Order: sequence, then C-alpha cells, then structure tokens
Amino acid sequence: NHCFYHRLFLHSRSSICPERCLIWYNLDIQVIPWQVKVGESQEVYKLGRDSFWSDISQEPNRWRSAKLMLERVINFYPPMYESLKKIIQQHQPDCLVIDRSVIPAMNIAQQNNLPFVIQSRFLGSFVKPDPKYPQFGTAYSIHMNLWQKCLNILNPLFAQFYLFPTLIKLNRVRQQCTNQEKLPLPWEGQTTIVGTSFGIEIPRPIPPNIHVVGPIFPRAMQPLNDSLQDWLESDNRLVVYIAFGTLATPNAWQASALVEGLTNAGVRVLWSLPEAQRSILPQLPATFRIEPFVEQRAVLSHSKVAAFISHCGMNSINEALYYGKPILALPFFGDQHYNAARLVDLGVALKLNKQNFSGTEVRRKLDQILLIQSYRDNASQIAKTLQQTSGLDKSAEIIESI
Repeated sequence: NHCFYHRLFLHSRSSICPERCLIWYNLDIQVIPWQVKVGESQEVYKLGRDSFWSDISQEPNRWRSAKLMLERVINFYPPMYESLKKIIQQHQPDCLVIDRSVIPAMNIAQQNNLPFVIQSRFLGSFVKPDPKYPQFGTAYSIHMNLWQKCLNILNPLFAQFYLFPTLIKLNRVRQQCTNQEKLPLPWEGQTTIVGTSFGIEIPRPIPPNIHVVGPIFPRAMQPLNDSLQDWLESDNRLVVYIAFGTLATPNAWQASALVEGLTNAGVRVLWSLPEAQRSILPQLPATFRIEPFVEQRAVLSHSKVAAFISHCGMNSINEALYYGKPILALPFFGDQHYNAARLVDLGVALKLNKQNFSGTEVRRKLDQILLIQSYRDNASQIAKTLQQTSGLDKSAEIIESI
C-alpha cells in the first residue's frame, strides 16, 4: 500500500564509468512516501485489504478473479490519480519509471508529455505469442490437446467479452479524472523493461520498445541472520522452503495438507509466513521453522535448500531458477496459473490445484522433484541462462537513454 517515486538527479554521461555501482550510490536520491487515502480508517482499510486478497486467493473462477481485481483498480484509480498528480506537480520529474499496474501514473505522464518507462516482471499480453502456444491468462501446457487448442484461441475473446462492462467502467473513471474523452492505451509503443528471460517466457517476436533484460536483482544480497544460518546448517537433512509472497493467502485446509505432506518426509521445512496468517497453521512437527520474513535470495541460494513450494509470482520464479531450485507450484490468482504451467513445461516443477489437493499428493510430487534428477538438471540449465543476464545494468542503461 506504500509505493515510492524516485527522482534521480543524474550526473553527466562523462561520469559514467566501469565503477557504476559507486557512482549510483553517490547520486542525490530523494524518497517520497506515497500513501493512497481511501476515505476510511487505516484499521478498516487493512481489514478490507486482507479480506480482499484472501477472497481472491480462494476464488475458483479465474475470470471472476480478474474482474474483482479490475473493480479494485477502479475504486483506487481516483485517489491514486489525485495523490500522484500532486507529487508530480510538486517535484516535476524528468522521467518516470512506472510499474505495469499503476495506470494512473501513466495517464498523468501522457497528459504532461513526460517520458516514462514501464517496468514489468513478465511479458504477459504486452506481446502475444503465436496462437499455437498457450495464451496469457490460460493455464494450458504447451502440449495442448485439440480441445484445449480450440479453447486457447477462444479464451481471450470470451474473457474480453466477460470483462468488457468492467473495462468500460475503468475507462469512464480514467476519462473523468483526466478530463479527456479519448485516451491512448498507456503502454502502446512505450519503452518497457521486462525483468525475465526467454527460456521461461514462450518465444515470440519482440518489438524494439520491449526489452527483455533478465531478472533485476540488487547488486548485494542481504545475508541471513545468524539464527537462521545456524538452523540451515545444523542438520544434514535437505530443506524445503515455502513462501507465497505478500498477497497470496492460503487457508487452513491448504496449510494442513501441506503440513501433512511434509511431515516425516525426511526433510526440514522453512516457511516464510506473515504473522497475520499464523492462525491457519495446524500443530507443527519439530522439523518445521516458521519465520515472518526471510531474505529469500539468501535462502534459495543456500546449498541445503533443495526445493521451493511457491505461488509462482515472477519474482519468486526468477529467484528460485537463478539458483537452480525446482518448484512445487501452488498458484492462487493472476499470472500465477500461467507461470506455473510454463514451469511444468520446462520440467522444473510440478503443480498443485489450489481447489483440491491432499497431503498424499504433496508428498508424492515433492518426492518426484527431489528424487528424479531431471528436475534439478533442468533447473540448473535455466540457472546458467539467467546468470548470464545483467538485468540491473541493462535497465539502468535503458532508463538513462530515455
């Protein structure tokens, strides 16, 4: 709920040299807190927020899930637009770097003729793949049967028809806030940085404004705290790491199935779980360790961590595969279903269905991932590809050029 706009005061190009990291740290960086006021108390808002993501996480229909998220965008668009407008008028930045979801910022940039760069973690529908491949928004394997191939072509059309009334509402809100009758698509022709890599994404021709740069990680990895470091190294057994990000919210039966499947599995379990979600947990065996937050890259890079149970957000995928860790996927909403299907196609993951899985299935699929060598080999091969990318440097160069 708190995002940040950064205004960078760039040195002249002559100051850019191989010691780029030192120069970046010497820049004058002003951090401006951005809190969207939604017209209700923070306590009421937080309860509504938690309930919303819990409901979205358990919604069985993907189209309805997409509709609910669009309606949330509509509700938040006016306060986001007005608060960002004030920030941009006050600080007058020369260029904006905008997350793909922050449409109000793109509209403000268009209104004020400000150059902007869109940042995304996945290609999504920015560039559609050939119809013979699974389309974004589906969860089909690349090896579709005839019926799935037909649905794959029709699915985007049906989804557009289903979402059309909601999209009309969103466009009306955009028109009212910007006082413009005709608004161009905010991402059409815009420079876009995509923090992923082919090998994960389905191959497709890429226009010159789209830059697939590879994972964008901080230069320095935050170390593990001493307690967790000691725990990881205190036992010869392998560790399975569980994390579902900050928004995906499992419920009690899902947590119980995971715990059942991982009990007496010959592994230890590290689960990063927010304090607010602890109530979903059953009685845990001694082989489990629960942390409210961990340095995920440091955990996934550790030699004792053998597999990752993940919701398949793209950040988590990039971090896991960068260090060659196979995944047991439990997608909940949005791009996660599509991402999970891609990982299964690549032979680095197996998938659970959030609506119906058991402890027995968890154990069986985890055993496959840990015991069948091809999962580790395939993940290691992708790790080599990702480690040859330099997403951070490439992104900086693109922004400088804009």
